[in-house]
Amino acid sequence: MAPRTSRPPDDDDAFARAAKEALGHPEQKVLGALALDVLSRQAEARVLFAGREFVQKRAEEHGVSREAAQTSAGNLVGILERGAESVAERSLVAAFAIVGLDARFADASTDVRTTLVDRFARQVDWLEAATSYSVWSLFDRVASPELSLAFWAEVAQAVVDEAGDRGRGAISRGRNAARISAMAAAPSDGAKKALAKVGESRLDAVTHGVFEVISGTTGTGGGTRARITGRADRSPRRGPLRVLALVSGLALLGWALRGIGKLAGIRGEAELSLDNGSIEVRERRFAFGRQVGERKDTVVVASIVAAGREVRFPHLHLYVGAVALAIGVLTGGTWIFEGARSGELVLLSIGAGLLLAGAALDLALDILVPATRGRVALELALHRGRTLRVAGVTLEDADRFLEALRASR
Repeated sequence: MAPRTSRPPDDDDAFARAAKEALGHPEQKVLGALALDVLSRQAEARVLFAGREFVQKRAEEHGVSREAAQTSAGNLVGILERGAESVAERSLVAAFAIVGLDARFADASTDVRTTLVDRFARQVDWLEAATSYSVWSLFDRVASPELSLAFWAEVAQAVVDEAGDRGRGAISRGRNAARISAMAAAPSDGAKKALAKVGESRLDAVTHGVFEVISGTTGTGGGTRARITGRADRSPRRGPLRVLALVSGLALLGWALRGIGKLAGIRGEAELSLDNGSIEVRERRFAFGRQVGERKDTVVVASIVAAGREVRFPHLHLYVGAVALAIGVLTGGTWIFEGARSGELVLLSIGAGLLLAGAALDLALDILVPATRGRVALELALHRGRTLRVAGVTLEDADRFLEALRASR
């Protein structure tokens, strides 16, 4: 069954006019920034309009004059001051807000982009549920393809988050039904990809049924499966913070504390299960040999920004071997020289032994370490700045999981 909409035709006309106005207005940049600020304030404060003083202050900060804010649907500043009242006015405000978000998104770094889209997606949840704004229906008419892809991926992740163990109440299911409907009605490729990822993810029975009815699919397509287990770990510090930790001695203290924790049996285990476009994360904590806590979560594959494996200090054995060889040559050569000069056979034997030991250690580290290596750390960078890191994974399992992850995207 194909998705249908009961939205009146007049609404579609208002959406089209608002999108054209926002994208073609000569002052779209400053008006977009103003509309985004005001609409975000409404959503965060849970109010129907932001207030005259707030709007005037924001307009002054963004350099928006009343003359510049004139549009075919009315003066944008005036509309924001008293609150949008008609479909045309609400569509205009929402369209300019999306233009403002797109401008910020284009200029932001990857991490800031994630934060922007995550916050706006949560704000839209409230606007759609508690007000007469129709941001979802307008979004793809105004947003760039890059912003559309990121936004709908965030909406899909919100569905998966609330369809897991953390939220299966009536309110969460209602939000998910609205989100799924929005993705099904949106025309962009980003929305279609997001909807497909939701169908491939683990959903509770009610949300799964809603998905089937709205999308007209079963949501049980054959996805790629893989699983890894290892030690729950955190990303190591890099750059100036790492240098500061080493110089100040905090790194040594951290190593000591972790060593004491290992002796006490304090550890964390993580299991990542990839199945049908989503990853189920299971983390367990142990202390003194007993399990003391467990946490489960689900991550949609579309929310993964980057994935890779890491071998810490991959050339450390070469450095240690070179140092051992140098010490063996220097110390052994000295003893051999002294033995030859004094005629002491014992000194000659010790010197030869030291020289041979240094060479043997260098050879062993160069050959045996690469032969026995195979433990790496798998790291996934997610939306919202979150990172999943599992250490102590075999090289083969890590490569197999990454290959399955690439195939499921």
